[in-house]
Amino acid sequence: MLDLKKSKEELLSDMHQKTRYNIRLAKKKGVEIIEGGADDFDDFWNLINKTADRDRFRIHTKEYYKKMLSVDFVKIFFAKFAGKIIATGIFSFYGDTVTYMHGASDNEHRNVMAPYLLQWELITRAKEKGFKYYDFYGIDDKKWPGVTRFKKGFGGFEKRYPGTFDMVFSQIWYNVYNILRKIKRLL
Repeated sequence: MLDLKKSKEELLSDMHQKTRYNIRLAKKKGVEIIEGGADDFDDFWNLINKTADRDRFRIHTKEYYKKMLSVDFVKIFFAKFAGKIIATGIFSFYGDTVTYMHGASDNEHRNVMAPYLLQWELITRAKEKGFKYYDFYGIDDKKWPGVTRFKKGFGGFEKRYPGTFDMVFSQIWYNVYNILRKIKRLL
């Protein structure tokens, strides 16, 4: 998480040197950050599928993301380069915190570092709108080493929350549930 009460200069100085470099590079290359709308969902869906294939992780259903974006405090943003959308993110603007919930990027033009500028632009927008915190929404060095390194590059502090747990009332039905869940993941 980032403390947005800090100045922009302090936030930048707390970042890893390579993160600052990548933000400057994206600006220099002409990456543009724009807010999307409901009509832009297919661009998000296309990029999140490319990212999932490339980085081998599971994504939610199309309906899940659409429902998330139907809430007025959840917004989608895009990074454009040479007229093409090459990175995207879904962000929640709630309470005193802006939360980066989901992100994706194209396989092409990775050298322009659009995701770095997308994050920095949302961090600065959050700060300008008076939010107190920017939450990168989870890290895990073992499960997501690349994503974790990316997020940690922005500096900030770690805040730990208790995990989620299943409360089992019937072992038989819980076993059925787990079998169906495994089957669904294979499909």
